Amino acid sequence: MSRDGRRIDLSIVVVNWNSLSLTTAALSSVAACTAGIEYEIIVVDNGSRDGSVEALAQRFPRVALIANPDNRGFSRANNQGMRVARGRYVVLLNNDTVQIGNALGEAVGYLDGHPGVGALGIRHLNADEARSVQPSCFAFPRAWHGILDVLGVRLAAAERNPVLTERDVDWVCGSFLFVRRECLDAVGLLDERFFIYDEDIDWCRRAWNLGWKVRFWPGVAMVHLGAAARPYMRDKTFVHFRSRLSYITKHHSRFAGAVFYLAMSARLAGATVSQLARFVTGRASAPDVGVRWRRQMQFLLLSPGSRGG
Repeated sequence: MSRDGRRIDLSIVVVNWNSLSLTTAALSSVAACTAGIEYEIIVVDNGSRDGSVEALAQRFPRVALIANPDNRGFSRANNQGMRVARGRYVVLLNNDTVQIGNALGEAVGYLDGHPGVGALGIRHLNADEARSVQPSCFAFPRAWHGILDVLGVRLAAAERNPVLTERDVDWVCGSFLFVRRECLDAVGLLDERFFIYDEDIDWCRRAWNLGWKVRFWPGVAMVHLGAAARPYMRDKTFVHFRSRLSYITKHHSRFAGAVFYLAMSARLAGATVSQLARFVTGRASAPDVGVRWRRQMQFLLLSPGSRGG
């Protein structure tokens, strides 16, 4: 319930980290496009140093703002927001998204009419002139496919093409993870072992294990900038593969996790040797070699994910 006693249909949780312009655009689009529902917005700031907290508080006074002193990771920050959320539904919305229609309001209506669906994903569009479709739902990763992929063996995968029809799917992207309150209460929050990446896959798998449906609905869409957020991440490769190792170990086996670890370690070692050879022949700098070496050692030592973000 809201402070004035009105029922809140939707709690919108947004995580910000040193990306004030992206978050401002995302929140402005929500305000401009969302209609027909009562909603609240919760922004969790992960220790930004770009003045985000002060600026967001001034520009969006009705937004509930949680300011962390440091970067606690995507999963943990979203959990902070979900713990204080009061809506019948909760959506984890990336700050690099732009609403172009009443997707949030219509998603509430869709789930009101489909009580067996626990989580919902929608069409994602690229920010190009054609508004091309961006894949946003997939099959669960297979451990051995992931290992072969690390080793450079590419397998055909139909799921790499965008799904355009309404259907139940294994998982939907955490850039728009729209969840029913009863499902969230049953499944629980995001697993904070995933600093960022694969936390959405893990959560959807847990939902399916408890009998909840995860559905892709193309009836509405939003723009997802995606790559626009990459400059804010120091080492995306390390963080992604660290999370994938956690996923494989958790949902497959420790043996599969160990093989993935060895395969990734070999790949990183090969990249380090290659960069060293480039340095010896004058085609790479010492800092380039240092980056490769640090990436390799972080993975070998299974450093906390926060060091890569």
